[in-house]
Amino acid sequence: MEIRRRCLPRLVLKIIVCILSVTIEIASSQYDRDSLLGGRVAGKAPFEGGNPPMPNEKFTVDTHLFRELGELLVGRNSTALVELIKNAYDADATEVVVDGRFLDDPKRGVITIADDGIGMSPDHFREGFLRIASRRKDSGHRKSARFQRTYTGAKGIGRLAAHKLARFIEIESRPDPGHISGDGRILRATIDWDMIESLLVLDMVEESGAVKLETQARRRKTEVGTTITLRRLRKKWTQADLVQLQSEVESFRPSSVLVDVPKGIVQSDLLFAEPLVAEVSGSDPGIDFELSGDFDTGEDFWPQVAQTAHWLIEVDASSKDRPIGISIAPTKHGHAEFPDARPSRYDLDRRAQGHGPLFQSRVFVREGGAGSRALRQWVDRAFGIRVYSEGFRVLPYGEPKNDWLSLDADYRTRPKSLSFLSDRDFPESEDKDEGMVFLGNRSYFGAVFLTTSGAPSLRMLVNREGFVDDPSYEHLVDVLRTAIYLSVRVRAAAKQRTRVERREVRQGKPPPRIELKQAVEHSVGRAAELAQEARQLAVQGDYGAASSRIEQAAAAFSRGAEVSERLMTEGAVLRVLASVGTQMAAFVHEINNVLGMSKALEAAVGEIERELSPNAAQRKKLTQLRSAIEDLRRGIERQASYLTDVISPDARRRRSRQKLAERFDVARRLVAAVAARRGVEIQNEIPADLKSPPMFPAELTVIFSNVLTNAVKAAGESGCTRASGRQAAEGPTIVRVENTGTGVELDEAERWFRPFESTTLETDPVLGQGMGMGLPITRNLLEEYGASIRFTPPSRGFATAIEIVFPR
Repeated sequence: MEIRRRCLPRLVLKIIVCILSVTIEIASSQYDRDSLLGGRVAGKAPFEGGNPPMPNEKFTVDTHLFRELGELLVGRNSTALVELIKNAYDADATEVVVDGRFLDDPKRGVITIADDGIGMSPDHFREGFLRIASRRKDSGHRKSARFQRTYTGAKGIGRLAAHKLARFIEIESRPDPGHISGDGRILRATIDWDMIESLLVLDMVEESGAVKLETQARRRKTEVGTTITLRRLRKKWTQADLVQLQSEVESFRPSSVLVDVPKGIVQSDLLFAEPLVAEVSGSDPGIDFELSGDFDTGEDFWPQVAQTAHWLIEVDASSKDRPIGISIAPTKHGHAEFPDARPSRYDLDRRAQGHGPLFQSRVFVREGGAGSRALRQWVDRAFGIRVYSEGFRVLPYGEPKNDWLSLDADYRTRPKSLSFLSDRDFPESEDKDEGMVFLGNRSYFGAVFLTTSGAPSLRMLVNREGFVDDPSYEHLVDVLRTAIYLSVRVRAAAKQRTRVERREVRQGKPPPRIELKQAVEHSVGRAAELAQEARQLAVQGDYGAASSRIEQAAAAFSRGAEVSERLMTEGAVLRVLASVGTQMAAFVHEINNVLGMSKALEAAVGEIERELSPNAAQRKKLTQLRSAIEDLRRGIERQASYLTDVISPDARRRRSRQKLAERFDVARRLVAAVAARRGVEIQNEIPADLKSPPMFPAELTVIFSNVLTNAVKAAGESGCTRASGRQAAEGPTIVRVENTGTGVELDEAERWFRPFESTTLETDPVLGQGMGMGLPITRNLLEEYGASIRFTPPSRGFATAIEIVFPR
């Protein structure tokens, strides 16, 4: 906040200078006209006491005004894009598509923002787009024409947002005759910012041709809307730029799971059905947006966050006539981990809290880091409590380094008692150490919903990034911090009751029945956390601690597997374990191998350092060192290549028809080295043009790797594995994977598709540990697409065959 206050005077000063320049120019022009027409200005007598000023002397405005205002009012590229999307919202658009192409090359790069709003007439374009700080949205009742939306913009800075991103802008607008007066002609306009800035003053723009406007008659009925195309980009977009922009732009509207909590997530009643996101009419369908091209954000993980969250915090401060309501309720997932968790409700006296903005809020609380690697990567940029006004995000609240609610600061100190609640009228807690369960920002995923009429006292900073730190803003912060602290108290009480119950269990009392699926999820999540810790310790060279973490991870995973095998059905366990699949055992063994080889390398290097004389023994040790390093590199490369192919965003971004031969080759590379050591030949005879139904590439890679690892293990020494495929006439696509060696009795073949049924106890860091999960996971994935997998009679010369049938 100190930085913000120091910068504010300089920013305001620049704005005032620009406004004064324009004002003085207008006044000077008026003086000139009045002097020429009669020597009077605003009813005053002619200039007395000397020669009057020359009529051609006046203040002018430099064209660099655009650059100065753009830097002040549009802080970042994502803000610029959001401003253009807000313009589409104010124009009653229901769909907006933001597309980016060739963004790594400013000369070729193109950004397009297309909407289906009511469009613009030439007068609208002149008054609304070409007039800086236009009053068009300030006048009247500040509502849109079609859906009566409250305007989200008021400063007329849309063209400055375009200036921020590119040097040249093209605009095509197709006005809606039902809401835009005029003849309905199509508007086409261009603005060349470089040409404008090459001029000295704004007065010269009109005759320069830098801004062009023309209209075109509609030859046939065309859809209404506006398309803005930005060319000659101002910067090269790096991958880091895209990741940051995608993170900010994809969150500029609140997630649907926060607006409408999915059924079954919370078993108790919600504090409110849906928050008031924006003040809209009943006929307003809302607005959908799509990021395409280089802006494509890939998979939406919000539903997974809701499913794996432990608690839901709700705040209802939407009425001046009611107390502020706060609800802290366990989710289904949280209740499974803390069986005695109960929902809690609190009321705050609005008068005692002061007169602040009206708002509502929903926040999911997620304890621990369970989930796939892709989910954890998404969580790294999506956590935090964000603020939305009329449904659009207000930056920077909720960004990774923005601690606007001081949650990270409180987490670092973590006092045992919650002193923040001591001066509030809440029952005291019996747990004197309740503050020890305080969580930082990374555990909160939520939104604060504001509207223009409900929060008129909140004032936006000049660069549109945050609110002025005044009593109204402090009231908002105080209410939300109160809700967070109350949730800490409720969580601490639930954990204390659970500890008591578990102590009673150890003393022989019967335990309550916990949903086993959630118990398995907890075990797998704990195993993932321990594995991550092991990796960090190994990098630091603490091999003993890393080995201990790996053993704990394996034990946690085994506990989950044991519970699943004993009590869970196939359908329940598959979705829990699919994220780790058969690679968990491979991960554990591979890391142990890395640690062992690292010790050997350290020992060898130490001996070389002590014995520097070049002799035969030294050369032998150097050879061993190179061999060990080569084995280490190859092992890590195989695993990294496979995991990258499976969990990268490209492997999950879109379903498409996949070339089966190429996907099989990806899986083959994973096991190629092991197969070579065993002398097993892997033949890929799948036709190059044979394709699957629309699927994610990662799914086919997992399917083929699970089938292939089983086939290589069963093929035996100097064996053979062959994959073939065909397209049945007007029928399904069939893929067969066959192997020599161990056969399977077809009469009991179905048992191998049940969890934890395995034909081998063999342990291999690449082929797996024989846990019996590969085939069940494979069948589950295929059934999602109506495909099937089964054992079938093998061809001559082979002992076992598996057939995968994809529907036409």
